[in-house]
Amino acid sequence: MAQKYALKGLKPLDCFAGQVRVRGKRVSRQTFSVYAPNNEMKCCATLVKTARTDAHGHFLVEPMAEGEYFAKFDFKGRQYVTDFAVIQSYKRCEGSHVELNFSDVDKAIVKTYVDIDDSGDECQPTEPHCFRK
Repeated sequence: MAQKYALKGLKPLDCFAGQVRVRGKRVSRQTFSVYAPNNEMKCCATLVKTARTDAHGHFLVEPMAEGEYFAKFDFKGRQYVTDFAVIQSYKRCEGSHVELNFSDVDKAIVKTYVDIDDSGDECQPTEPHCFRK
C-alpha cells in the first residue's frame, strides 16, 4: 500500500501527529485543516478535521482512515500546504510522528520518526511523541 501512494508522490504515514515548522520556526498555537481530495471533482475536497498546534508546534489528528489527504497551515499571513497518505486506518497514534518543515511556500519536507520512551513514565494522550505500549 505504501508503494502505491509513494508512486503518486505522497508521503506514506502511519499517523498524522508531530511538529510543524516554517523556515525553522515552530508554527505554534495556529489552527490548521486536514482535507480529503474529492476523487470525482479534482478541484474540491472534504474537510476531515480542524485542529490547532500547541505552544511547541506539536499537533495530533486522531482518528484517521486510510487514504489520501492534504493539510493547510496558516503562518504569518501565508498558507502552507502538504499532502500525504495514511497507509493504515488508526484510532490512536502509536509510536511514530512526523516533522513537517516548510522551507518554501510550495514545498514541505516530511520526515518520519519512530519514538520509543523507555523511561517508564506515563505519557499524556496529547503528546504526539509519546510511545504507547
